[in-house]
Amino acid sequence: MRLVHHGHSCVTLHHGHAAVVVDPGTLSDAGAALRDATAVLVTHQHPDHVDVAVLTDALRARPVLEVWAPHDAAAAVRRALPGDDAGRVHVVVPGDGLTLDGVEVLVGGGEHAVVHRDVPRVANVTYLLRADGTTVHHPGDSLDVPGAPGVLDPLVGARLDVLLAPVAAPWLKLAETIDVVRAVDPRVVVPVHDAVLSAAGRGLVDRLLGEARTGGTYDYRPLRPGESLDVPGTRRDG
Repeated sequence: MRLVHHGHSCVTLHHGHAAVVVDPGTLSDAGAALRDATAVLVTHQHPDHVDVAVLTDALRARPVLEVWAPHDAAAAVRRALPGDDAGRVHVVVPGDGLTLDGVEVLVGGGEHAVVHRDVPRVANVTYLLRADGTTVHHPGDSLDVPGAPGVLDPLVGARLDVLLAPVAAPWLKLAETIDVVRAVDPRVVVPVHDAVLSAAGRGLVDRLLGEARTGGTYDYRPLRPGESLDVPGTRRDG
């Protein structure tokens, strides 16, 4: 499996003929991600995770493309599509399982992390993807991870291969990410949800999660937009 980062929280998982895109949002290069997509997974409705205009353009241009998302995100995409095309946008809830061209997907999570007590929480699902025994977890806007109580565990096996770890957000303190990464200790950590960081801020994140970490045996692999990672290997391409 090959993982390509398209900026912020958008990645593509390539396996055989499958190109599964997760969270093509406004802060990522969503157009590039969707160009060859075979399926799209959306964690929640916020624009930095789903660029409705770009996604609907891709759906119109590619009649075989389908989308899976929680209810409100799915509804937003459907509203922008003609009636027949809207049927290619599917609602998922935690506990659902999908098979997309040989890639197994298990839906988890439930709610967006708390931004502030006065900001309503929205639905946020997580996606655990597996192909040929290799696993990648995308938590959306949450720190919900495999190994927590629920239905995620059976798909993971002995150790999660790649954790996509959010590192900068209004709802997040980096210490929380560090604790989760240490607790899960996947084979590889790829930082995501980083568009709001300056170069100096990104350097600090890389130092705290990378060379200066005090726990975990994981390989820390920051990727620039357009770079890729062979999972569970460590090759990176520009």
